[in-house]
Amino acid sequence: MFGLGKCWWCELLPLACEGCACSILRNAREGQEFLIMLKGTAEFLALGPGQSPQATEFSFVRFKEESCCAIFTFSQQPGAVPAEREFIIDCRSIAALSPLPFPL
Repeated sequence: MFGLGKCWWCELLPLACEGCACSILRNAREGQEFLIMLKGTAEFLALGPGQSPQATEFSFVRFKEESCCAIFTFSQQPGAVPAEREFIIDCRSIAALSPLPFPL
């Protein structure tokens, strides 16, 4: 009837995670990198130490349709000893995504 790990109610609510950002993340590939702009802001998100003016580059991990959660990783301090962190966000809170070139 219903498979394990599948959102059984997703078929009942097919548009629960609607919007441009959700649609893009639903089809994104693992490892694809993005800049993220949150709704209500005019700058791409910067999660560096202090008041870093440089936008954070987020690496896509997965999208959870049942909760609209998009999971990314990012490096806390680029160029230093890697301190990879996880970033989880509701795709409906994203105003803009800027895809970065996929490394060859």
